[in-house]
Amino acid sequence: MNGFARLACWAIIVCLTAYLVVSFATGSVLGDQLHVWQVVWGRYVWADAYSGFVLFSLFIYAYERKLGLTLVLLLLTFSTGNMVNAAWLLWRGPDLFRRIRQSASGIQS
Repeated sequence: MNGFARLACWAIIVCLTAYLVVSFATGSVLGDQLHVWQVVWGRYVWADAYSGFVLFSLFIYAYERKLGLTLVLLLLTFSTGNMVNAAWLLWRGPDLFRRIRQSASGIQS
């Protein structure tokens, strides 16, 4: 995993964690969610984000082959967002990037 990918993952983890803390400190979780659900674009963004969470969890399951771990990570992602996915990429990314590079180098045009 190259330096840029690691930096991107760390930036996402730090920024989303800070934003989550500020949001809990200053917002109303239930009240704000009710407002989001009243707006069509709010519902779309909600559906899009959660669809992405599920798709990324399928990717995690394809790598890990452990349903329990995948479900725990999915539930954490549902409650905290993509910072969980970024942390998983920091953990497993080096091996994934290595495998992808090796696979791509074996392809002949």
